Amino acid sequence: PENILVVKNLNQPGLGLNFVMRALHYNQLTPTPWNGFAALAETYRAFDADDQRREIFLEGPQVNLDSGEAAFDRYGNPLVFTVDIIDETNAGEGEGTRIMKWPPDPNRAGPDNGNDFAYFRLGDILLIKAEALNELYPGSGEALALLNALRARVFEPDKPLTTVDRDVILRERLLELTAEAKRRQDLIRHGRYTQAWSFKQAGGPHLILMPIPQSQLDANPMLVQNPGY
Repeated sequence: PENILVVKNLNQPGLGLNFVMRALHYNQLTPTPWNGFAALAETYRAFDADDQRREIFLEGPQVNLDSGEAAFDRYGNPLVFTVDIIDETNAGEGEGTRIMKWPPDPNRAGPDNGNDFAYFRLGDILLIKAEALNELYPGSGEALALLNALRARVFEPDKPLTTVDRDVILRERLLELTAEAKRRQDLIRHGRYTQAWSFKQAGGPHLILMPIPQSQLDANPMLVQNPGY
């Protein structure tokens, strides 16, 4: 099976997955979502137009996912999700594509969907193996074959890679594992987490570790706060 370890969710109050509530526009679902999270433009553009995995993004004219009818913004205009967010401090309600890797559960209980969240799955394991092989044997043919096995199922016709290196593996992990809680650790492992990207300035190395909550420091005087906080 594809899934190896999942976070179980139930379509019961307080026990469900609410990712769609965070991302969808408030006129796309009942109960009304929060129109909050949007994907970075460079993430969307990293996907080849022929890559079936790009279908996780909602882009362009939108519909109400309950009725299938056209959705509208607060002014009555057709709701259109754009790729670019011009100003993150003053974004329009349709700016930014939305990720629908975990779609609405038709039997949801309010905002709580019964979708299980895949935390470890076969695709991730194959990518981990490919990365390990490439570290042992740079440009490994076996690593390349593993990457192409994953790509073969999402391209028609096939678009195999011809070379493999660290950058290729990091990009393939983005394409395969977007919205699966992997990217932060991937960027840390590749030494890129503190670099700048859209709407984010470069940061210090202390950001690799998170701060210890003050309540925990107060409860245990032997704890020492991580550097930089």
